[in-house]
Amino acid sequence: MPRFEYQAVDDYGRRVRGTHLAHDESALRESLSGVFLHLLSAKERSEGAATKPLFGKKVKKGELIQFTFLLRTLVASGVPLVTALDDLGQQTEDPVLKEAVQDVRCNIQSGASLSDALTLHPRVFPDLYVSVIRAGETSGNLEEAVADLVKFLTWQEELSAQINHATFYPATVLTAVVGLIFVLFSFVFPRFLQVFKASRVVLPLPTRVVIAISEFFRDRGFLVLAALAAVAIGLHVYRSTEAGRLRTDGWKLKIPVVGELLRALEVSQFCHFLASLFRAGVEMTHSLSIVERLVGNRVIAGAVRRAREDLMAGGSLSTSLRMSGEFPPIVLRMISVGESTGHLDETLENVSQYYDRAIPRVIKKTFAVMEPLVTLTLGVVVLGAALSFFLALYKMVGS
Repeated sequence: MPRFEYQAVDDYGRRVRGTHLAHDESALRESLSGVFLHLLSAKERSEGAATKPLFGKKVKKGELIQFTFLLRTLVASGVPLVTALDDLGQQTEDPVLKEAVQDVRCNIQSGASLSDALTLHPRVFPDLYVSVIRAGETSGNLEEAVADLVKFLTWQEELSAQINHATFYPATVLTAVVGLIFVLFSFVFPRFLQVFKASRVVLPLPTRVVIAISEFFRDRGFLVLAALAAVAIGLHVYRSTEAGRLRTDGWKLKIPVVGELLRALEVSQFCHFLASLFRAGVEMTHSLSIVERLVGNRVIAGAVRRAREDLMAGGSLSTSLRMSGEFPPIVLRMISVGESTGHLDETLENVSQYYDRAIPRVIKKTFAVMEPLVTLTLGVVVLGAALSFFLALYKMVGS
């Protein structure tokens, strides 16, 4: 069925735009009139054309969770899907989600399936969301599929909250340390050290070092900032290439302490993504294709892609992942057991639960190591500056 991008107005004169499935423009006009919209213009979009996001902003995760939870509740209560979407569209506060839900309802009234209607809004409903819904429609277990989505989206939100909470204090302290060092060497130390220089006493080596650093920051501090900005821009440009993204993602996984946390997060997401899709009934190779796009680290994504290719060639998932060297032994063992017993969905769920318990410990361990390092750095800087000050003062008094 052709896709049309349209602009319309409602009975109050408000403009509405969206994407709609219809046989032709006449059918589109009739379908829109059924939801009290009056067509202004329409343009057919070819199937091969790249899907453009209709909305500039993404929907907040919390809004999507609430929408999905309410959708599950209404579907489980036996409310017709169109009626449920109509109710949700009216009470949704987020304007992007509201417009998307109304457009989805309109498409379903025209005969489209829920999953097909959702694909028209990729910035609101991601690949995994649509795939789980489509699998639920195919198996006749839409209610269960939506319940799985609620569980998965809630896990994502909780994980994000844990990471933000754990990183807030170290990030604040690190920012304060960097700011304090800059202020000390740019404004505070130069005022005192000018007195020492004017005394014409041969200053101790630590004092001379502090003077040199202070003068450099005072006279050429902008060069440091410019160099840091250039490095940041260069790194961003480098990461925009596939080779650069692959190499830097590999470096991140090898960072002491931090790399362990990053790998745990990526593997946890892999297990949750795959478990949700497989449990919903999505075919394994298609599930791996979706997971490959959703995993953030390109090294892990490459391992998933090779696993999908090996699986299509008749290989096993556990063997391919083991050859990549990127997955922990416990994950490989559990996947292998799941493949041999035919209960891969259960073993993936067990691994996901294991990481749900393990990740908070890894986060605490990571920042338990980082916090003393930040404090030690601050202590060394302050102690070194104080030592240079008192050594110079002692020298002046002695002379």
